Amino acid sequence: GKSDPDMIRSAILKSYPKLKTVLTLGKAGAVYFDSEITVSHPAFSVNTVDTTAAGDTFTGYFLASISEGLSPYDALARASAASALAVSRMGAAPSIPYANEVTAAHKTLCPLE
Repeated sequence: GKSDPDMIRSAILKSYPKLKTVLTLGKAGAVYFDSEITVSHPAFSVNTVDTTAAGDTFTGYFLASISEGLSPYDALARASAASALAVSRMGAAPSIPYANEVTAAHKTLCPLE
């Protein structure tokens, strides 16, 4: 029943204090939070062709990044770059980028990170 990310965070952590959560916010980016930290990453601005696989791509890259030991912020950044590539291509499965494409795109999209 809430739409503000801060209010959603508070409500979720009140009910589930040990939960680790990612909110995807479309053009506003994404937020990761748990009981100890909150980090966010903006969405990358790209020419959007098809959004079909954006959420699946984001989720897969975020979880893979966390399982590889990346921090939540770095996982958000990598997932954001992956989903930016996905929406710039047509189709569902064919739009999901390979890991080397995501690494190259992240360096191009955000060279200071």
